Amino acid sequence: MAGSADDAFGSRIGQESIGLYSESLVRGFDLQQAGNYRIGDAYFVRAAGPTDAIVASSQVRVGASALPIDFPAPSGIVQYTLLPGDRDRSRIEIGFQHALDSNPRPYLRSFFTRRTDDGRFSLSGGVLGSPSARYMFGNEAEYYGVGLVPRLRLGQRWQLTGFHGLYVQRYQADVGFVPADGVRLPQPDRLRYLGQTWSRFDTRNVTSGAIAASDARDNAWDYSLSAVRSRVDRPRSDFNLFTEIDAAGRASASALVARDRTIDSKALEAIARRDWTGERHRHELTALARSRRSDYRNPRTTSVDVGDASLLGQVPQAPRAADDHGPQGGAGVEQREWGLGWRYQHRGGFTANAGLRRVAIDETALQANGVRTMRSSGAWLYNGSIVLPLSARSTAFASTTRGIEEAGSAPENASNRFQVLPPILAQQSELGVKWQPDASLSLIGTLFEIEKPEPGFDAGNAYRFLDDVQHRGAEISLAGDIAEGLHVVAGATWMRMRLQGDRVDAGQIGEHPVGRSAKLALASFDYAPSRWRGVSIDADATYYGPRFVDERNRYRTPGYTLLNVGMRYRFAWNGLPAALRLRVYNATDKYAWTVGGSGIQSYEPERRVMLSLALGE
Repeated sequence: MAGSADDAFGSRIGQESIGLYSESLVRGFDLQQAGNYRIGDAYFVRAAGPTDAIVASSQVRVGASALPIDFPAPSGIVQYTLLPGDRDRSRIEIGFQHALDSNPRPYLRSFFTRRTDDGRFSLSGGVLGSPSARYMFGNEAEYYGVGLVPRLRLGQRWQLTGFHGLYVQRYQADVGFVPADGVRLPQPDRLRYLGQTWSRFDTRNVTSGAIAASDARDNAWDYSLSAVRSRVDRPRSDFNLFTEIDAAGRASASALVARDRTIDSKALEAIARRDWTGERHRHELTALARSRRSDYRNPRTTSVDVGDASLLGQVPQAPRAADDHGPQGGAGVEQREWGLGWRYQHRGGFTANAGLRRVAIDETALQANGVRTMRSSGAWLYNGSIVLPLSARSTAFASTTRGIEEAGSAPENASNRFQVLPPILAQQSELGVKWQPDASLSLIGTLFEIEKPEPGFDAGNAYRFLDDVQHRGAEISLAGDIAEGLHVVAGATWMRMRLQGDRVDAGQIGEHPVGRSAKLALASFDYAPSRWRGVSIDADATYYGPRFVDERNRYRTPGYTLLNVGMRYRFAWNGLPAALRLRVYNATDKYAWTVGGSGIQSYEPERRVMLSLALGE
C-alpha cells in the first residue's frame, strides 16, 4: 500500500490504508462528524460510508493536496474515487481475515468493468461479503455489499455517471469502557465477547447518485450537475457499557437498546466554470450552487441494567428488553449555498485561489414528546490560497478557509444520546512548503491552526456545545522512491490543543480536549526490487500519543505504537495476473487502550493474520 501513496496524510485502496489521518480523523478532529466528503468529485452529505462495491479508493485532502479544490473545507476533505470504467477488467479476491484461527473467517471481493467497442458506455460493479466475520470486541458479524457504476457518453462533450451501492451489516453490538477515577484499565481477553449476546447492531446503508459533466475545454464554459443520496437504516443500534471499572476488572454493566434509527441525506450541486487561457497565464471563474436536506429519526431507546460484572470473569446475561413502540424524536437540516470562485495560474508556477459563498441553514428539532423547535441562520464563507514557487523544485503555499461543518450526534453515555447537534462554523489557516528533490520523492511541511465550537457534557450530562477549541500544529510528510524498488511513506504531526471558554476560565474543566492525541507519527516502506521476481515486503509502524480521559485533565491513556507487516507475491495464473497477499496487523500483539471524545474507552484489536488470493486486475 505504501507504494501507491503520494503523501503521508492518508489514502486507502480497497481494504488497505496508510497515513497519519483517515476517513474519520484529520488533524485531531472526527471527519465523520465534520461531514467533508466528495464522491466521484461530487458534493454529498454522508449518512454512512459508501460501500467498496462502488468505491475503488479514497484520499484525505489536506494541506498541499487540498489546494486544487475550488471550495475546500476547514478540517480537510475525504475524496472517494468510483470504480474506473476506462477498459474491460475483472477481478476476484478470496481470503481469510483471521487466517491462523480455528475459524479463519472467509470473505469475497469481486469487481468487473465492461465497455462497448466505441467506448460510449461502460458498466462497472462489485460484490463483497463475509458470512462469518469477527470484529474487535470478539463480536460475531456478517456483511455484504453490492453496487453498480454505469457511465454513458452523451454527444461529443458530456458524460453521465451513475452509481448505486448497498451495504448490509449485522453484528453483536459494540462495547465501551469507563474506568473509575484514576484507574488504569486491566487487560480482558480481546477475543471474548463481553456484551449481551442478544444485543445487536444492524444497518443498511445506501449510496446512490448521478453526475453529469462536460469535458473541460480551454476558453469555454464547462458544467457539472450532481445529485447524491446517502441513507442509513438501523433497526437496531445497541451498545454495551461498563462503568466504574476498578483495577481488578469489577464494573457496573448496562446495555442500551436502540431501535429504528434513520439518517437520510440528499445533496444537489451545480457548477459552471469558465477559463481564459493565454500563453503565460490562466484565469478560471467558478459559480457554485448547492442544496441539501438531511432528516434524522432518533431511535427509541431502553436502558437495561445488567448489574455487577467482571471484565476478567463472568458478565451476567440480562433478559432481553421488550420492544418499545413509543414516539420518536428527530431533526432536520436544510442548507442552501451559493458561491463564486476565482483561480489564477501563471506559467511560472504562481497560483492564487479565492472563493466567497453565502450559506443559509434551517434547522428543525422534534422531541419525543411532540415539542418542535426551529432555527434559521446564515453566514458568509470564504477561502483563499496562494502557491509561490521558490525554485525549480520547491514551492511555498498559504491558505485560509471558513466553512460549515457537521457536528454529529450525542454519544451513548449522554442523557440526550443520539440527539443531532447543529452545524457549526469552523476556521482553518495554514502555511507550508513542498520540496521535490526528484520527480518521485516529495517532502511537505505545514503549520496549521483550526478553530471551532467544541461539545461537552453539562451538569445534567447532556452533550452540547459549551466551549471553543483550537488546534495549532505542525505536520511533515515524506513520500516517494528512495532506492530501486524501495518506496517510503513517513510523517509526523505535533499539535497544541486548547479549550477556551467560561468553564475553562472557572477551572471546572481542564484546557485539553478529551480523547485526542497531540502527537502522531508514521513510518512505512514497500520494497519490491526487480530481482525478487514479483515478491515484495512491506511494513508500517504508527505511534499514537497519550490522550486525556477526563474533562479535568487528571488522567491520560499511555502512548503506544502499532506495527503491521506484510508480503505480496505477484505472478501469472493461466495468463491472468494474480497476487498472493499476507498481512499481519498489530504484529507484536500490542495491548493498548484508546479513548474517544465522549470519554468511553476501547482497546486496539489483537494480532490478526490476513491471507488472500486475487485473480485479475
